[in-house]
Amino acid sequence: MTVYAPKSSAKPKPKSNLPCLLCLHGGGTSAYIFAIQVGRLQRALFKHFRLVFVDGPFECPPGPGVLPFFEGMGPYRRWINQDGCDEDKVRPLLKKKMAEDGGNFVGVLGFSQGARLALGLLHEKQEKRAEAFNEFGFGVFICGTYPPLGLSSALFPITPTAQFETQYWDKEHESILSIPTLHVMGDKDPFLHKSRLLSQCSDPTSATIMEFSMGHSLPVAPADTQRVANKVIALHQNYQHELDTQKVGMLEKSLGQVAITEIPQQI
Repeated sequence: MTVYAPKSSAKPKPKSNLPCLLCLHGGGTSAYIFAIQVGRLQRALFKHFRLVFVDGPFECPPGPGVLPFFEGMGPYRRWINQDGCDEDKVRPLLKKKMAEDGGNFVGVLGFSQGARLALGLLHEKQEKRAEAFNEFGFGVFICGTYPPLGLSSALFPITPTAQFETQYWDKEHESILSIPTLHVMGDKDPFLHKSRLLSQCSDPTSATIMEFSMGHSLPVAPADTQRVANKVIALHQNYQHELDTQKVGMLEKSLGQVAITEIPQQI
């Protein structure tokens, strides 16, 4: 007789106590390929973060620069289909990955098309949407393209033109992202102009822009990689300080309310 163990509703135990970054690959690659591409940065961050990679939901041909190095390593995936970014597929996929991992997610890191989605996720949080990924306190966008990808058509129009072409973001109707961000660009990247457009969706007072001598890739030089890593670490430290300050404020408010209720009523 086969005995089936009941499913546990307990949150899975994380692989480590390190804070996590959700990593979104570029179009025409995969979580596995992105883990290889981001290897240098991951090694520079390994004492500070655990990087969690997730596959996009839609299969597609290999993206720019993927072949021949990653030939035979498909299926290759992307975050959008011809109708746009399918909220019913993308949102549950990301939520499920994070829940199954069980880690303490603090930020999102995206490359190319994944950077477009990462900025959209942060914008949802800023707009206080009920379904937003409120865990993310900062974003890292590497060789990002444009325009941002929104899971909600209420924030970003979901049309083939808006998702695939260089259509300008309607800044008159969309608030600039004030959540801290890091934009990493390559001066030899054929999509550099799109990276710069994406960076303009972030408030310049909360955004850091780094431009390196590279193409559509991650930094290769050790000094460049470390510079990016140092900024990511600083973004998290600032976010953690903000969370701690909020907790202290809530505690002081709570203690103040308790003290007031304990004051004897004068007759």
